[in-house]
Amino acid sequence: MALIGFLGLLILALMTSIDITSRWLFGLPIHGVNDVSAIVMAIVIAACVPANLAARQNITVEFLGNMLGRRGKAFLDGFGGLFTLAFIALMAWQFIPYSMEVTQSGQTTWVLKLPIAPGWWIATVLLLISVPVQLVVVLFDFSRAFRADQDI
Repeated sequence: MALIGFLGLLILALMTSIDITSRWLFGLPIHGVNDVSAIVMAIVIAACVPANLAARQNITVEFLGNMLGRRGKAFLDGFGGLFTLAFIALMAWQFIPYSMEVTQSGQTTWVLKLPIAPGWWIATVLLLISVPVQLVVVLFDFSRAFRADQDI
């Protein structure tokens, strides 16, 4: 999923570069680049969330965990993961009514009149996929903390 997200980001970068070059050389902007960016950016970001969570690439402060040893660090990682799980679940839960609202209102982009609802639904599904991914990370962290033999 992250690869698809990065591909979308590459396409956005190319579109923006071509738009800027066209403005500079010919004084002609490419109409609709901002419209496409507005839809694709939410998808690009949401597509990277599950991979980020699975790879445990969140920003963490490990000072206290290192002082408490392996078991203490694993517990702190588990509790931090629980907070991350709660945040991701809350965010995904709030994306659902927003996506429903955008769908019902029939909102479109300003220039190209593209419907924005499909992009928000894709982003919502990607965030919903992130919830079980983070749950697995939390379970793994706590299993390390409770493991009988502490060679973790």
